[in-house]
Parts: sequence; C-alpha cells; structure tokens
Amino acid sequence: MVSYIIYTALMYALYWVARIVPVIAIGVLATSFAVNIGLMKKFDRLIKPLSSKANISTLSALSVVTCTFSTTAGYSMLSDGLNEKMISEREVIATTVISSFPSILSHFFTFFIPVVIPILGLTTGSIYVCIVGFAAFLKTCFGIFLARIWLKSTYFSSRPQLSDPVRNPAEDKKSALNKSAKSTYKLLKRIVPTMFITLFLVSAAMELNLFDSFSTILEPLTNILGLKSEVVLISATEIVNTYSGLILAGSLLDKGLITTKGVLIALLLGTVVSFSTRFVKHSLPLHVSLFGPKLGSKTVAVNAATTLVIDVLFIIVLLMV
Repeated sequence: MVSYIIYTALMYALYWVARIVPVIAIGVLATSFAVNIGLMKKFDRLIKPLSSKANISTLSALSVVTCTFSTTAGYSMLSDGLNEKMISEREVIATTVISSFPSILSHFFTFFIPVVIPILGLTTGSIYVCIVGFAAFLKTCFGIFLARIWLKSTYFSSRPQLSDPVRNPAEDKKSALNKSAKSTYKLLKRIVPTMFITLFLVSAAMELNLFDSFSTILEPLTNILGLKSEVVLISATEIVNTYSGLILAGSLLDKGLITTKGVLIALLLGTVVSFSTRFVKHSLPLHVSLFGPKLGSKTVAVNAATTLVIDVLFIIVLLMV
C-alpha cells in the first residue's frame, strides 16, 4: 500500500514536472532574451493602456497578455521580475488575479468549445461557458481594484519599467542569449525541486483520500437548498473528475432527468465544494515553485477565495431565478 502510494505520487510529480518545466524554461528564456536585446520596448504602446489603468508595471501587463496563451509562461515572467526586484509581492498577487480572464480565454478553443459545449449541448453548454467567462472577468476586475488600492501612482511612476534593464542597446544577441540562459538556469534550479516535492506531497494526500471529506457536505447542503438527487450525483462526480461530471450532466440532461438550471447549479456547486482541493492540487505547486512558499500560498489563497465568493454568488442567483 505504502509503496503503491509512493510510486503513484512519484509518477504524478514526474509527469507534471516534465510537462510544466519546459513551458517555464521557454517562457523565461524568451522573455529574458527579449528584454536583454531591447525588444520589449516595442510592446510598450500595446500594453501601456492596461498598465496605466491597472496601475501595474509594463512587465506585469505583458504577463497578463501572455496568460492568454500560457498561464505558466505568464506567471514565469512575474517570477523573473520579482527576482530582479522589478515588481513587488503585492503586484504579483494583484497581477495573478488580473490574469484570470486572459487565462480563461486560453481554454476556450482547447476545452470549452470542443469539449464542454458538445457534451452539455449548445444551449446549456453556452450558458455554462458564459458564466465561467463572466466569473473570470469579475475576478480580473477585482484584481484591477486591488492593484489600484495597493499600488499607489507615486510608487508606480518610480518603479523600474520593463526597458530599464537594457543598459547597452548595442549588446549583441549572442551575449544576450548567454545572459538569458544563465538567468533561466538559475530560476529553474530553484523552482524545479520545490515543484517536484509539492506535487509529490499533493498526490500522496490525494491517494490517501485526505480531501474526500469535502464531498460529505454535499448531500446535507443540497437537501437544505431543496435540490434534486441528480444535482448531488453530478457534483460528487465532478469533484472526482471534471470530465466525468460533465458527461454525467450531459447524459442526465439529454434524458430529461435534470434541467439546464440544475446542471449549472450542480457544476458550480461541485466547483465550490472541491475548490480548495483543486487549488491545492493544480495551483499550489506552480505558485509555490515560482514565487516561494509564502508568496505562492498568498496568491493561491487570494485567487481561491475570490473564485469561491463569485461562484457562491452565481449559485445564489441561479437558485433565485
């Protein structure tokens, strides 16, 4: 039993490290190289409106835009900027929240459109996708609100911008590439061990069913809310596996055993009940490895709490409709 858990946790950690680390390495190397040769100066006009409205640096604004294509690459840029003391810890937290909507956009063509809508049907699937997208948009707005409160305009104007590190515009590309490679290696040497250990511990905890207690509160909660047993079944299934929850919801909906409203509440309720498990399993290892245990935990806590509040509000609205 113990050997099986250790083996499974090792395979899980190795799989995700092998999958995530190359993205981080490429993102950090490309960004660092672009900064060292002065290429990022050309993006100033494109991202200046975002940086000025949200009161964040050019680097952070570029990170938000990058999250549209890869959240890991975008967060890696923040980590690099934090290590170079170009941005503060508060700016990192605010920027990760601001990145919520761009991060969701990156999943529209890889998950929501090809998977969610066909499984749930055009009407129910589209409504669910709109709710998820709107929830992410609200998170982004909250992140901008945080940034405008935390990062004063005087501090913003005095911070080093993305183009500041370029001391010599004539620096040749080979020298810039070597400098970028060293910076990337230094970052990876620090984050890879932390990521592996965190992933291993999270997987071991999942194998020991330490998070199963969350599902036990579903039935009493749905009874209080007056929801059908199908809602409980979908929510409980979604906690175990997102795809399974979606497939079950689509099947029950197709057979007329549950309404569109019931499906939406069930999926959101499953997310609410399992939100801490999901953030611990998927977000915590990446955040801790990039930003360190203290700041990484803060970013996960702020993002998780914001997501929880917004999802609960949506459930309340659906129950009242």
